[in-house]
Amino acid sequence: MNSFKDILMTEAQKQHIKLTQEKIHQFDEFRTRLLKWNKKVNLTNITKPEDFAKKHIIDSLMLIKYTEINNGARIIDVGTGPGIPGLIIKIYRPDIKLSLVESIRKKTEFIKWIIQDMNISNVKVVNERAENIGHRIEHREKYDIAVARAVSALNTLLELCLPFVKIGGIFVAMKGSSPEQELDLSKKALEILGGKMKECKRYTLDEGSQRNLIIISKLKSCPDKYPRRPGVPGKNPL
Repeated sequence: MNSFKDILMTEAQKQHIKLTQEKIHQFDEFRTRLLKWNKKVNLTNITKPEDFAKKHIIDSLMLIKYTEINNGARIIDVGTGPGIPGLIIKIYRPDIKLSLVESIRKKTEFIKWIIQDMNISNVKVVNERAENIGHRIEHREKYDIAVARAVSALNTLLELCLPFVKIGGIFVAMKGSSPEQELDLSKKALEILGGKMKECKRYTLDEGSQRNLIIISKLKSCPDKYPRRPGVPGKNPL
């Protein structure tokens, strides 16, 4: 049976992603630590080596493949869970300045532990809801890129994420197959929140597993009232 490292290298080559042995080792260390914590805290149900390599590591790195990330870029990962995709991107691109937003304390406790244990610098962990911190001066319109791999509908994610993005920056929603209906339902939210559909990058992780990166440009500031109070963007999307 191939090791996780071998699987990861093979999958990276399939997607034309360059991985050094050092990076492969770091991703293996990340996986080992996450799975150890996963025995006591529910962080992920993706645990098999092949699935972890494809659905956590490679899927996260597709954002680097398909978007331009400037040196020292500020990135915010909204609803990061156990730090995915944010920490995967950070391990690959240590120059970025990263903020990780997660409302579940047990998950942020893991993130704080692993960034210290793996000596990952320039990472801010925020254990709050995006609806709250999106109004704070230290976060509002302070990021070059916002990213979300959450399962929420796109029109909900737009309200949660676009307030963080600088004018001229982008929001990247990592979605599964067939996002056309979500895009159609998001036209009003885009108009209200100052966003514009830039492009949709489609790729396949393995047979029958199609994924999409929906890339939204931020053209103007969001009205001050957005995001609305916690829970409203999900219950009553724009």
